[in-house]
Amino acid sequence: MKSFAVVLGLVASAAAFCQVPTVQLHLDLTGSLRIQQTSTSLFQFYDVMGRPSIVSLSFFTQQGFRVYAAEKLQPLPGDSSNDPFDEYYVEDEGIWRVGKQYLPFGSGHMLHESALAVRGDTSLILENVPIAIAFCNGGNGYESGFTGRIGSVIGASLAWGRHFGIAATSFDDIRKPEDAPGQSRGWKEAFGLDASRRLQHWTVRAEAISLQGAETPADFNRYVFDVSAALNPVKGETTTFGWSRQTPDRHDFYRIQGAYEIVKHVTFEPMIRFRDGTLFDLTAQVRIKF
Repeated sequence: MKSFAVVLGLVASAAAFCQVPTVQLHLDLTGSLRIQQTSTSLFQFYDVMGRPSIVSLSFFTQQGFRVYAAEKLQPLPGDSSNDPFDEYYVEDEGIWRVGKQYLPFGSGHMLHESALAVRGDTSLILENVPIAIAFCNGGNGYESGFTGRIGSVIGASLAWGRHFGIAATSFDDIRKPEDAPGQSRGWKEAFGLDASRRLQHWTVRAEAISLQGAETPADFNRYVFDVSAALNPVKGETTTFGWSRQTPDRHDFYRIQGAYEIVKHVTFEPMIRFRDGTLFDLTAQVRIKF
């Protein structure tokens, strides 16, 4: 937590030279107990889909810019050892963002990478069609290059550079966070299509990603597909059915997961997942968010 204290110190110093900002402090904590078919059970403070537990703060400057910083309460596998932060950036909301951030690509569910980047957002080039572009440099052996997405309900995405797909926050429908390849691995190019549709109490999503330009022989070129349907009959209750496939090795993953509010700010999130018809893992999670 020392690094987060540094951020608090910077906020206090900035406040000494201008009007004191209103600082918002948030906690998003997940306790995850996972029973696995091929290894010992795990209890971690990150969830089975790679979402870290974080404590964050944000505030607005006198100029209207938003400052945000979020520190991970437990490092995820494959994280850079010298950076405890999940994100930290300054932004003019909806226009530009500078700092460590999640890169725009697809739904943000499958290829989900955080790196130092400069991002721009606009809908002026094509009327009412949002475009997000980011140039990133995560350091030696980490994500660097260009990513972007165009579209809203239906979108197309591109990543071009080095070492994409290496983070524990990516592709957790088809692997465990601990199995992320990490530094100096991954792919040079990624191409994606995604779509979502709301149908009464259901939300249906589909995404396909092509990973090309493997950095090592272990990172062979591949395609990843995911389709899910989430039922949300009442507020605070969601059940999701999902299917994912990785080719050319043709592994199929099936999952049933839920998010059920126990009391305000506390959610129970169970999940069971199968790989090629065999139990892959069984997870019980409690998420506290406020």
